[in-house]
Amino acid sequence: MSTPRTSIIMPVYNTGNRVVASIESVLAQTDTDFELLVMIDASPDDASARIADFLAAHPDERVRVFDNPVNKGVSAVRNQGLDNMRGQWVAFLDSDDAFAPDFLATMHAAAGADSGAENIDVVACAHTLIDAGGKNRERRRGEPGVYSGDEALTTLLKDKFTPYVWDKIFRASLFKNLRFPEDIHRAEDQVVVAGAYAQARSVKLIKDALYNYTVDAGGLTWGKITPVAESRALMAHMKDAAGAVVQTAEGKRAYDVSWVLTFLNTAQQALVAGTEEGNRVIKQCRREISWAQILNVFRAPSVVFGAAAVLLKVSPALYKKLYGAYIKKMYGI
Repeated sequence: MSTPRTSIIMPVYNTGNRVVASIESVLAQTDTDFELLVMIDASPDDASARIADFLAAHPDERVRVFDNPVNKGVSAVRNQGLDNMRGQWVAFLDSDDAFAPDFLATMHAAAGADSGAENIDVVACAHTLIDAGGKNRERRRGEPGVYSGDEALTTLLKDKFTPYVWDKIFRASLFKNLRFPEDIHRAEDQVVVAGAYAQARSVKLIKDALYNYTVDAGGLTWGKITPVAESRALMAHMKDAAGAVVQTAEGKRAYDVSWVLTFLNTAQQALVAGTEEGNRVIKQCRREISWAQILNVFRAPSVVFGAAAVLLKVSPALYKKLYGAYIKKMYGI
């Protein structure tokens, strides 16, 4: 186990009721050559005790537990995991979600790991969304196939590939100088995905839904408003991660799509909150999105995001109504 095939990094915070099931989904993998790094982030519930009890009853040398006494945040403990991993590949699992039993085996087969292929550095799959009402729905974004790193990065900026780290496996060498930004608390995943794509020789997207994602109505996406300054910091990280790609005409348009989408998402949080603070954030987001950027979004082309940005600028009330209908249909919230 000194060099396992895959290191799986799982941050744990306030998920005591589901964390054991997440660990079990790893231990049930048909590809058994892995290590699981359980990164407990000073969880305020009984997650730590439940993990200890489970591992006492089911000891497994592949599982390494880091029980941090001080809360650091999800990015910091993921970085701690990256600093301590020993695998040739790395995967990420949220502690309230689960891998399908063949997650690792299918992803590595797609990477050509058993055939000696060495040019694919990232593999991404589809996922099954379990909404707040318990309904399951498979979600895919992007056409299956093999893309160059720059193609994948541009497509990511246009939001046509998923920005998550948990539906992917990455060659560990991509993380030599790549870490999660610890100064932002929403969409930090996409900075790392962008940085990985910027270095990758090839990225492969497969159609299989191998990850079970559970919607948490009280989580960061739904329960808090991201400060506008933090959204600006996110986009600065994205620009740095993308590197030379955003200097091209296509890359600039793609970056403007990402910018507009970031502030649409921030405004959406504020609209859902319905507070005075939320109203202030909405006004700020409307100022952050320029008409020149909206034009570039239409040119990308990303007609839906362009239309959404126009609607937010012109009529926030109508935008709120339409967005509320969307999240109710999509997530059961």
